[in-house]
Amino acid sequence: MDYESAIYCRRCGRKAPRWISWSEANPGRRYYACVEAQHGFVQWHDGPTSAFLRVLLGDLRDRVWMVENEAAAMCKDQDAGAGVCVEAQKRNEQTSSTGYSLARKGLMLVCAIVIFVSGLVLGMLLS
Repeated sequence: MDYESAIYCRRCGRKAPRWISWSEANPGRRYYACVEAQHGFVQWHDGPTSAFLRVLLGDLRDRVWMVENEAAAMCKDQDAGAGVCVEAQKRNEQTSSTGYSLARKGLMLVCAIVIFVSGLVLGMLLS
């Protein structure tokens, strides 16, 4: 992997962090944006994605959000999801002592799936 120099906001000169867009038009596309939103500095890191990849990543994103909403609804409903919530809380307590939360592990899993699928699609396109 090659070194990539830092990108700076043209207005304030601060280093712009790299973000990942999950909008409908640019799912999974990385960009740089100033932490001061009013500066309006945005620079794309990746080129535009294909229509197929946009649909695929959008569907994956929607599925993850749906599963997260279902899990939250189960935790709110004490009768139906009490066992699931207690188990999740136990795992969260166990992992929080090591510095990792259940949400962080879930995010890492989603990122791994997105990277895997992107690599698979890119490999198919290049072959």
